[in-house]
Amino acid sequence: MRSRLKVHNTPSATAAKVALRQHVLDRVSPARVLDAFCGGGVMYGAVWRKAKAYVPCDSARWAPGDPVRFVCDNRRLLRCLDLGDFNVFDFDAFGSPWEQVLILAARRRWGRGERGALVVTDGSPLQLRWGEMSHALRELSGLLTLKCAPTLAGTDELRRLAVAGFARRAGVKLLKQWEAAGRGRAQERYAAMVFEGAGP
Repeated sequence: MRSRLKVHNTPSATAAKVALRQHVLDRVSPARVLDAFCGGGVMYGAVWRKAKAYVPCDSARWAPGDPVRFVCDNRRLLRCLDLGDFNVFDFDAFGSPWEQVLILAARRRWGRGERGALVVTDGSPLQLRWGEMSHALRELSGLLTLKCAPTLAGTDELRRLAVAGFARRAGVKLLKQWEAAGRGRAQERYAAMVFEGAGP
């Protein structure tokens, strides 16, 4: 069920990120993408331009020549948009994506058999090395503190618990997952998952 790509964070991280998104695009059609951390539009140019619909967001100031996008805190956007308009959510965060994932799980309902996807960049391993774990990661993983499971801190297993927590809260069944591990001090992890609604 899981494929693993081991890559460097830069510059080959871009190739891994593109590959993960292409896997999603191959399995979710027609794809309607909400890209919550769009940056300069690299992923749009490489993959998401082929989606049926694409809505980007970034908190960085917009400049002439940049892709048209929402310029705001994406957590606010996730709380006010009709998320039913999208079936692919791209959370390519510089830090932790789990607050956005938690909002998505609470606000987007999936019909039985309705297919969707989630792509994340997780910088939590660096935070976990310093003994910090976000509220959202605690909620999704079911761990109140790092002391609850010290052997999981900073491991792929903790992220997998969070993904399973998302699936339970969102009422979806995971169909396929891919992962890529970055190298370097940030120890970022890249993951993509395709799922379908399990509810009525």
